[in-house]
Amino acid sequence: MRASAIRRLSALALTAGLTLPAALCAATPASAAAITCQNAAGELYVTKTSAPVRTTYYETGRAVDTVYRGNRLNYTRQCTNSKGHLWFWVDKTYGVKDGWIYSGNVARI
Repeated sequence: MRASAIRRLSALALTAGLTLPAALCAATPASAAAITCQNAAGELYVTKTSAPVRTTYYETGRAVDTVYRGNRLNYTRQCTNSKGHLWFWVDKTYGVKDGWIYSGNVARI
C-alpha cells in the first residue's frame, strides 16, 4: 500500500474512531470462500488417465502417490478449499497412500 493511501486511510480511521489496523482490516476484502470440511464415507473411481494424491487439498500440495483410470479409492473425509474446489481424503484401503484427491479426477461409486 502506498504511503499516501496509508495517510488517507489513517485520517479516515481517526474520523471514524477506529485504529489503523482496524481500518486496514475493514478495507481488506474477505477471502473468496471459507474452507469447509466434513466427515463423509464412500468409494470413488478414477476417471482421468492419472491423478495425483496430495498432502493438502490444494493443487500445490506435494504428490505422495498417483492413481490411474479405473482405480477404486475409499474416502473418509471431504473438504472444500478456499477456492471452492472439493477434495476427498483417501486412505490405504485399496493400496493407495493416504492423501487428498481432487473431485475433478474421480467419480463417486
